[in-house]
Amino acid sequence: MPERGEPTWKALARVAFLIATLIAALALLWNEWPGISAALAQADDGLILLAALAAMANVAMTAASWRVLLIKAPIELSPRASAQIFFVGQIGKYLPGTLWSFIASGELAQREGFPRGVAMASLGLALLIGLASGIFMALALLPKAIGDLTDNRIVLGAALVFVVLGFIPKVQRKALRMARIDFPVPLGAIIASLTFALLAWFLAGAQIVLLSQAVGAPLDWSDWPQVTSGYAFAWVAGLLVFFAPAGLGAREAGLLAVLSLSIGLAEASAIVLLSRLAVTFADFACAGIALVMPAHPASPAAALRRHRD
Repeated sequence: MPERGEPTWKALARVAFLIATLIAALALLWNEWPGISAALAQADDGLILLAALAAMANVAMTAASWRVLLIKAPIELSPRASAQIFFVGQIGKYLPGTLWSFIASGELAQREGFPRGVAMASLGLALLIGLASGIFMALALLPKAIGDLTDNRIVLGAALVFVVLGFIPKVQRKALRMARIDFPVPLGAIIASLTFALLAWFLAGAQIVLLSQAVGAPLDWSDWPQVTSGYAFAWVAGLLVFFAPAGLGAREAGLLAVLSLSIGLAEASAIVLLSRLAVTFADFACAGIALVMPAHPASPAAALRRHRD
C-alpha cells in the first residue's frame, strides 16, 4: 500500500524493483550455488569477524564525518546523544525510501533538545559530502579496476576538478543552502568531514578485501584501492535507487559487476552476500552500542546554550 502522499507510480516502481531484484538474486543463487556454497563452506571465520569490525569502523567514520559539521551548531551534543541520533537513526534506512533515516534522526535529536531541522540538514550535508567523495573515489580509481576503457589521466583530472570545486566559497554556500544549513560550517569542518568520508571508503574497501581472503578469492591488499573504488561505485548506485531499502539490490548488483571482472562469479557472489551481512550487522551493532552508552552531564557551556534556547 502506498505511503500517505506518495504517488502511485513510485509505490509500483518500488514493488517492481524489489520483485525484479528478488528474482535476479534467486536466479543467480540457483545457477551459481555450487560455487557459492563451496566458497562459503571454506570461509575463514576470523577474517569474516575482522571484516565485520572493518564495517563497524566504516560506520563510525561516517558518523564522524557528520558530527564534525556541527562544531558551530547552536546546541552542543554529548557523545551519547550524537551516537543515538546517527546510529539509531540510520536503522531507518532499512525501510523503503530515502527519508526515513533522516526523519528518525530528527525525532531523536528533538528528544535531546537539539533542533530537528538542524539535525536533518546537517545529515543532508554529510550525505552530499559522502556522495561527492564516493563519486571522486569511483572516478579516480575505477578505470584501473575495469581496464583501460578510457584515459585515466582525463578521468583523474575530472575527479580532481570535482573535488576542488567543493572548496570554492560560492560552491560551498550553494551546497549549504541546498542542505538548508542555517549555522556556520567552517572550511576546516568540511575538510575534516571529507577526510573522515574518505577514510570510511577505504575501511569499506578493507572489508571487501578481508572477505575476499576469507573465501579464498584471488584479491589481496594490492587490490585495496581498486576494490574501494568499486565499493564506492556500488554505494552511489544504491543511493540513486532511492526506493530500495538501504540500497538493497542495486548496491549488490554494482559490487557484483565490479568484483566479477577480477574474480569468478561464484566467489564474487559469496563476497557480496557476506558483505551485506557484515554491513547490516555493523549498522545494528553500532545502534545497540549507542543505546547502552552511559549518559554524561552536559558541559556548562552546553547547558547555558540550551537554557537560552
